[in-house]
Amino acid sequence: MANRNPHADSGDQRRALDLPTTADLAEIVQLIDDAILVVDESRRIVFFNEGARRVFGYEPAEVLGTPLDRLLPFPHRNERRQFIAELLRASPSAGRMAARRTIVGRRRDGSEFPAEVSMTKTSTERALLAVIVRDLTERTRIERRLRLQSDALDNPLTAFGIVSLDGRFAYANRTYLKLWGYDDLDEIIGEPVAGHYVDPAIPARIVGTVERQGCCTLEFTARRKDGSTFETQMSVRKSIDEQGDETYIGIAIDITQHKQATEKLAEQKELLEIILQQAAEAIVVCDARDNPILINAAARRLALGDSRDHTEASPKFLWGKAYYPDGHPVPLQAWPLQQALRGNTTVGAEARVVRSDGSHYDVLISAAPIRSADQRIIGAVAIFSDITERKRAEENLLYQLRLTQGITDSATDSIFVTDASGRVTFLNPEASRVFGFTADELMGRVLHDTIHHHYPDGRPLPMSECRLGRIFTLGETVRDYEDVFYRKNGSALTMACSNALLESRGKRTGAVFFMRDITERKRAEQALRESAARLRAIIHAVPDVLLVLDEDGRYLEILTTQPELLYTDPTVLKGRLISEVLPPELAQRAVAVIRQTLLTHQPQSFEYELPIRKAGKRFFEARTAPLDGLLIGKPAVILLARDITQHRLTEASLRQAQKMEAVGQLTGGMAHDFNNLLAVILGNLELLAEALTDPALTDLVQRALSAVDRGTTLIRRLLAFSRKQPLQPTPTNLNTLVLGMSDLLRRSLGEMIEIKTVLAKNLLPTLIDPGQFETALLNLVVNARDAMPHGGWLTLETVNRWLDEDAARRQSYQVEPGQYVMLAVSDTGGGMTPEVVEHAFEPFFTTKEVGQGSGLGLSMVYGLVKQSGGHIQIYSKVNQGTTVRMYLPAVGTETGAMLAAHAGETFPRAGQGQTILVVEDEAPVRRLAVHMLRSLGYQTVEADTAAAALEVLKATPQVVALFTDVVLPGGLSGVDLAQTACRQRPDLKVLFTSGYTESHLAHFRGRPAGSDFLSKPYRKVQLAEKLHALLFGDSAGTRQFP
Repeated sequence: MANRNPHADSGDQRRALDLPTTADLAEIVQLIDDAILVVDESRRIVFFNEGARRVFGYEPAEVLGTPLDRLLPFPHRNERRQFIAELLRASPSAGRMAARRTIVGRRRDGSEFPAEVSMTKTSTERALLAVIVRDLTERTRIERRLRLQSDALDNPLTAFGIVSLDGRFAYANRTYLKLWGYDDLDEIIGEPVAGHYVDPAIPARIVGTVERQGCCTLEFTARRKDGSTFETQMSVRKSIDEQGDETYIGIAIDITQHKQATEKLAEQKELLEIILQQAAEAIVVCDARDNPILINAAARRLALGDSRDHTEASPKFLWGKAYYPDGHPVPLQAWPLQQALRGNTTVGAEARVVRSDGSHYDVLISAAPIRSADQRIIGAVAIFSDITERKRAEENLLYQLRLTQGITDSATDSIFVTDASGRVTFLNPEASRVFGFTADELMGRVLHDTIHHHYPDGRPLPMSECRLGRIFTLGETVRDYEDVFYRKNGSALTMACSNALLESRGKRTGAVFFMRDITERKRAEQALRESAARLRAIIHAVPDVLLVLDEDGRYLEILTTQPELLYTDPTVLKGRLISEVLPPELAQRAVAVIRQTLLTHQPQSFEYELPIRKAGKRFFEARTAPLDGLLIGKPAVILLARDITQHRLTEASLRQAQKMEAVGQLTGGMAHDFNNLLAVILGNLELLAEALTDPALTDLVQRALSAVDRGTTLIRRLLAFSRKQPLQPTPTNLNTLVLGMSDLLRRSLGEMIEIKTVLAKNLLPTLIDPGQFETALLNLVVNARDAMPHGGWLTLETVNRWLDEDAARRQSYQVEPGQYVMLAVSDTGGGMTPEVVEHAFEPFFTTKEVGQGSGLGLSMVYGLVKQSGGHIQIYSKVNQGTTVRMYLPAVGTETGAMLAAHAGETFPRAGQGQTILVVEDEAPVRRLAVHMLRSLGYQTVEADTAAAALEVLKATPQVVALFTDVVLPGGLSGVDLAQTACRQRPDLKVLFTSGYTESHLAHFRGRPAGSDFLSKPYRKVQLAEKLHALLFGDSAGTRQFP
């Protein structure tokens, strides 16, 4: 081993850092052919290399711990002791090989052989001896052959030569010639031998040794004839030839390979020491006095840490202040190296060492004593494995485990851990509490079979169908998956479950399940949903606006979600002040009522009028009540606003009907009195006419009689309005009546007005006075003619019409539901304003110039229809035209059939979730249509203009049918809308509706083929039949249009 003087300079220390490791040196030693043994002070073998095994034939286990005499026998112990002493005297310092000595070795099989032995002391306090034994059997055999055949002329195995005393060749055998590269003996005879040596001093050394000792054996580098060199071993002695002359006889062998092997061994030793120095593990070797022999670089780095100024010679600095894992200090005598010096072996002892700078490191220490051949402890070796990071990781892991244990023990969720087959390996206390199982009852059981084995309906739930079980087969996880699980007692739980896969090195090792009991929450949610559903049903059932406002009039909640009730989008109201939405005076009034409600804690009410775009002037009744502030965190009221516009209109209709009734009673009485007067006047005038003979006077009487006739006609009209004229009602078919008057009507209209009749097939009869009704119809036609001075279209249409209770209630005051026959007279004239329509049936009311009308035409028609048990309705718009509809009760057997048919229409044909686009500019009518469609099972979207409808249609591709009014504001009619929509969507179905009669709308050209028409007012069943026919191709319910 290299000299490791503890007082060596720093340069030597740096070179020592590059020495090989013990493992490397050991491996190199095993490669050497020579036998290498190490013996302790008792001369027992403690090391036995591979070369020794080959030389002696023993396995290491057979000789370790046995005396050296077993391999190198001496007849007497003193002889062995003397032999070793002589060798050691030749090697006075440790690490230096002694001169070689030749002795006899003994193999395992008992045979002996000549051996060359070298010894050296190790550089430790222990008396360890390193012994190198070389088998000289072959060399001895060669030398013996040289001695026995020294005079032989030829030796095929050994180079032999004879040299004269003056150094010139006298003879050389063929082996010598071949070894030195000569072809013939003549080439060297007489030549000096000096040219055969690289070192010219070698011949003189050989001669000197021979002269002193009689023979010389020397190894040197020889030079061949061609100048190449090789290593050789030569033995030379003096000899006397036959002539008595002294000569030198020498034999030589080629030891080039042997030298190369020796050099390789030295290199391997150096490499081993370098490797030891570069080993990752810290390695410390000390002698018996605890002085360092080897401290490799890893040991220095471990001991010094970041410090580089530590220069202690003893390895004690490697342990500094050492502590056991439990924190107690390690006494010096218990330190593994100290224990090893006492003969104890330590394997894997754990310690924490604190450096002088306060930093620390954790190590695993293995230490063992080094013994000499005689089993004396001559040192110790220790390997320090740095486990600082591992300890830190273990401490972190322990912390995490404790943290995890604390979390799982205190978690409010049930936690299960299973292996890859789904068997429970862990459950936390909450899981045990919730499911009623103890840990022992669940451990090792399949979690699915224990708590998740059935569907909620009682059917078995196989593992293959379980959403949670997919984590074991597919690695599929769930999050907040809700399902029903079962306790130990069989009761059901609703749990929200999440799981995660556990993997190690890409292999599924199990899964963890987190379950939260949401049974009570689900019950509360169900109760809340039911409560909310009831509240929504109540809110939707109440045709009122429900709002929550604070004391400043800010909209906090919009409970009513129907835009048709709010006349605006509910989403734009929330958060705004009422003053930003309503007119200032109305907003101030509303805020005052709200504050009064909060001040008195009593409900308040008020009525107000609100102009609404597109809906006109609307009347509302509002009620406020205080709302518990704790619910929303601030004082607030709930406001209920009811649209009483229809109520106001009904009141106006009642007042109008009462007024008309009063006027009718008045005019009836007056007509009766006038009839009496006219009777007296007429009688007297007739008597006077008979008595007069003067033509001039007779002419005057006839003029008076003509005036009486006109008065009589006027009285009849007054009686018709007052519904007191005598009627002769008979069952009449209006189609026959209209066709019978067609020539008269055409003559009355003139050439500029086109007349069109649309008469229903199978029209039911009605009970009327035909004569009176012909007069009434003529009056309506004449009024229509006067409304179209520049020409136009007049349409007469008949149809059977059923009015249910809702439809009857919307017509006018006191209209009975039932089967009616409707006759509509429609024109395309200038139309009437709402103010004119309001007074149109009043006697003597006229818009014509003085002398052009009496104002009794429509009054007579009104009275006739009412007296016949029907009702009349005017539908008119300025510049668009007027339609007068007369509804007359149907009679006869056909009436009974129709009533039976309508009685069977309790269940109209329902939709299948199709989406219908409803287009109507009047909000109440649009709301009614939407309500009907939704109750029939259709989905709806809506718009109030054609332009808005096209945008909705573009944004809602699922619309299958368009239900639109014909007359719309904004410049585009319903027909224009349908044309554009059908160009974009050729498959779109179209259903028109209007207050005008169907035939009156014929001047709206270009209606899409396949469209249909539904006249206002219409029943729900009629709307259902029309849509069903359009959507499902029922030709009986549709009508084709050009």
